[in-house]
Amino acid sequence: MQPSQKTMCSLAVFSAVLCIAIMGANGQQKQHECCKEVSTENITVPITGFRLQRKNPPCVRAVIFFTAEGPKCSHWRESWVREKVMELGKLQAAEKGLKMNSTTTAPLQSSSSA
Repeated sequence: MQPSQKTMCSLAVFSAVLCIAIMGANGQQKQHECCKEVSTENITVPITGFRLQRKNPPCVRAVIFFTAEGPKCSHWRESWVREKVMELGKLQAAEKGLKMNSTTTAPLQSSSSA
């Protein structure tokens, strides 16, 4: 007994979809790194940036500072952390303002001949 052509096509499509699903699942197994614990110690190396991390177990609520030594997980309630975040936020806002001002054009002046 031979399978029909319709059955063979259905089986081929099912196999292709299954292969794509398996390959996609393998690519999604990349683990997302996050802070699972935080430090209260002041960071002494230069900080180049930061990111706020929300609590999403196993990740904890934290401020991730980017340094030359790599990311550092800090406790968000520490006063020095809040001060540093505000300082870096102001610098980022100033940089955005400079970028916006440098890319905008000045309005054309109209000459009135009245």
